[in-house]
Amino acid sequence: MSVQIGKSVTRLIFYLLVITANTHSFAQDKPQTSNLNLSATSLFNEKINHYKTLYPEILFINLRGGVETNEDMVALDLILGYAPTSLDYEHPPKLREDLMYVSANRILLMLDTQSPSASLFRAENSFVEPKNVCVLTIDPEEVAGNTTRSTKHLLHPVLYKLLKIPESMYLLPDEYLTFVIDHEVYHCLRSMYVGPQLMSSKDLWGEYNNFLGDQGADAYALLMHYKTRKQVSEFPQNILRMRGMSLYNADPDHLTYKMLKLIIKLQTKKIVAMNEKEIFYMAYNIKKDLSIEYDEYIQYLASAIKAMKLIGVNAEEADKLYKQVKDIKPDPLIVKELVKSSRQCLSELNGE
Repeated sequence: MSVQIGKSVTRLIFYLLVITANTHSFAQDKPQTSNLNLSATSLFNEKINHYKTLYPEILFINLRGGVETNEDMVALDLILGYAPTSLDYEHPPKLREDLMYVSANRILLMLDTQSPSASLFRAENSFVEPKNVCVLTIDPEEVAGNTTRSTKHLLHPVLYKLLKIPESMYLLPDEYLTFVIDHEVYHCLRSMYVGPQLMSSKDLWGEYNNFLGDQGADAYALLMHYKTRKQVSEFPQNILRMRGMSLYNADPDHLTYKMLKLIIKLQTKKIVAMNEKEIFYMAYNIKKDLSIEYDEYIQYLASAIKAMKLIGVNAEEADKLYKQVKDIKPDPLIVKELVKSSRQCLSELNGE
């Protein structure tokens, strides 16, 4: 047996111990409280154990990547077993294997870049139970090992160095890590209980669905913040500012500013009174009600690229984003709104 296979088998045994561990220490609707004394890894494990109890029909596993990326991928292959199926994307049976190849490479990319992500698979021919496997790629220490890491995680490194962020606007590690976990788990829940991304031949169909998916995921994560945190927190306004900087990051698909602003205006008491499964459907329905059609998304992208240039993002970098919309005329009202909100968030995060 090679050293690599030996390590992979060892890690597989570790995963199985985690998978089969008794996770019933949390009641289904018991609110989770903020605990600054927990390490990022301990908080992550506590949160995932809660989800395992809440959704026993889903197997949640997490890959952290780094130096263990190759071993993680081998272990994942063993866990998924023979001929697994992606539940994230609608596809004909003949393309199952191709889609799994692409999905595996996406997970590998997320691990290499230490980026949080979520993928849902059906491991029908595997020895694991349950057969629905939610694969997360979250390194708790990388995402929220301390206040600095959690605050800079959503900001471009150069931008973060230039900003003079007031201490009151830093993201507390436990609050941000919980937000990230809820955000990623939402993607698995959506694929499981709503359905996969539908097939289409449209050029930017994937990007469009990613945009819509992140609207719902951020809505769910912030609703869960209100549900699980009893104390008053600055986190909602601070995460609003961070997401409002997405155009400065040249990342219009993660601009969820308008959605988060809507959630902040909701009545907290109503959210707290709901159970967590109701909150998932609430987030999905809010996202659905506010969803834009594909053609509207194309014009949003054209408007976002125009807004990026106006706020000082490198014009060449902006033009490279989506060449498919270069002939689409931006909407002046959308451009104005995007520029205003982006500059406001920049000003606030700069202590002005």
